[in-house]
Amino acid sequence: MKPSRTALYVALFRALESEETQRESLFVDSWAKQVLPMTLRAAVGLSRLAPLRAIIRRYVDRRARGAYASVVGRTRYIDDVIKREVATDCPQVVILGAGFDCRAHRMKELAGLRVFEVDRAQTQAYKRLVVERHKEQAQPLTYVEVDFQRDDLAARLGQCGWDRAVRTTFVWEGVTSYLSADAVHAVFEIVGQTAKGSVLVFTYLHGDVISAPDKSAVSTEVRDYVRSLGEPWTYGIDPSELEGLLHRFGLVLEDDLGADQYPERYPEAQDIAGYSFNRIALARVS
Repeated sequence: MKPSRTALYVALFRALESEETQRESLFVDSWAKQVLPMTLRAAVGLSRLAPLRAIIRRYVDRRARGAYASVVGRTRYIDDVIKREVATDCPQVVILGAGFDCRAHRMKELAGLRVFEVDRAQTQAYKRLVVERHKEQAQPLTYVEVDFQRDDLAARLGQCGWDRAVRTTFVWEGVTSYLSADAVHAVFEIVGQTAKGSVLVFTYLHGDVISAPDKSAVSTEVRDYVRSLGEPWTYGIDPSELEGLLHRFGLVLEDDLGADQYPERYPEAQDIAGYSFNRIALARVS
């Protein structure tokens, strides 16, 4: 049973940020380390020593420049969105393409809410084994097996108890860049038909990374690296067209920023500046 390699690296970056000792960490995800194989778990433990942490961070940035900053910045951003939404009576949270996201277990704000984790069966099965080993610390949630390219997301969610008429916070992190345009738009359409006030926070790639990759040596380098992992990027959006695209599906764009802007949002972490082609956006059902 092999999980997504990119999902493992995301968990690694979250675990490293949670062990940050040189500054205030952006978040603490005690679950992230649990999903890692022993070798990566050992690296996280060693990272508490400042000299070794510097070596590990340099290695990570050399393999995929800007990836660490993008992952930890967006993790904090999404945590903040969830906290704001559930504080205003949003009783459902749907985590799309959850990977090794453990917010359902680590965020006290989600206790007692309906949380749905959507993902492919293989990655989900691996994660459920990890959660079962630590079930005394786990919170109840509903797993929904979906392949965005083939399955009817709304139907599968509905079969598992999700109510379209109830306000929902949708989280779609690190997924859209691996899908087709039709699959991404289908999710936008489903979210746009959910109860008024529902939100979708999602990451996406600048469209140039797909259509004109030679414009940026860094984006080309990172694109080639994820391709080497067997999980190539396939879809991006021009930020200048995002507002109009979302409007077609009844969604209003409330925020849109590149990973290079995270230090502006989180002054305590000036070392997490990524690249503008890695983006995150927040949209609300009008």
